[in-house]
Amino acid sequence: MKKQFLLKLFFTTLLMSFSTLSWAFAPRMEFFVNREVAISRVWNNTYRPIVCSGQAFGRTYQGVVLNFWVNQIVVYPNTFVEVYVHSNFYDPMASAWAQMDCQFTY
Repeated sequence: MKKQFLLKLFFTTLLMSFSTLSWAFAPRMEFFVNREVAISRVWNNTYRPIVCSGQAFGRTYQGVVLNFWVNQIVVYPNTFVEVYVHSNFYDPMASAWAQMDCQFTY
């Protein structure tokens, strides 16, 4: 009786762990960084809305700090969200980065 209960518990736990893996997805992402711009873009190529948060950061040679962020933006199917910072030609970026984190809506 105890062995049967443990076997049922094991398979239930195993099935629940597989169902959590079904939330994983690989969106189409684009990143571009050069001396004037840092961009991160995420396309929603699924059939469900996703929620994204992201940040773009840049520092120019003159010391100007550029920062842009979005928080919990809903991205509907076949649309995109992007974050970017832009400097001008005469004061290019000394360092820059951009990132996005996305998940399905519940």
